[in-house]
Amino acid sequence: MIGEALAIAAERLGEDATGVLGRLGGELGRAAPDARDQRTRVEVLAAVRAPVPASLRAVHSTWIEHALGELPARAREVLAAGANDALDVWLARWATAGIPPVVEARDSLAWLTGIGADQMAFAIGEPARAVPALADAFARIDKPPRVGQLGPKRAAIARCRDVSLDDELAVVRVASRALAPHLAANLLGKLQLILTLPRPIGIVVARELALHAATSFDQCPSLAAIDAH
Repeated sequence: MIGEALAIAAERLGEDATGVLGRLGGELGRAAPDARDQRTRVEVLAAVRAPVPASLRAVHSTWIEHALGELPARAREVLAAGANDALDVWLARWATAGIPPVVEARDSLAWLTGIGADQMAFAIGEPARAVPALADAFARIDKPPRVGQLGPKRAAIARCRDVSLDDELAVVRVASRALAPHLAANLLGKLQLILTLPRPIGIVVARELALHAATSFDQCPSLAAIDAH
């Protein structure tokens, strides 16, 4: 995208554009010539003029709204009105600059719900069969790839001890605790997970990931059990 944008900008140099573009090396040099194609030009211009870059398309809208909400009131009014001149684009890009790219993502909430339900069903045991939110999980935890891969039962019980099924985020909290050591050293992966969730839920997940990051791997479900969802 950078090379393409430079190629389009270079056209203002007229006859000198070819020489300037010829000195671009690597990926920039390879991308630049194609940008002079009319269709590519339209696509690139649309991308670079968009207030929120395409690289954030999988970020939940509540995080974008929060970032833009940090702008001065007048800037928010301008963006809300749909204006997209160079200053508006700069303001929006500046406000969202701290958000890492998240282009594609699974249904993160459903993923966490499945992981948490497995852990809660494992911790509760047979009575989980009668709990509507856990019945499916109870039926699957005794089958591959989950059987024998959910960590020690004592650890699962500890993970669930202070949560209640009356809490709508109970399974999400438990899942975050189970995932914490797997994501502790993967800052980008952790941020990308958090940012694909609605902001209030993402904040809860971030807190649980931080509090349980030091949990030993042998106290957690394996990656095979986690990736089964």
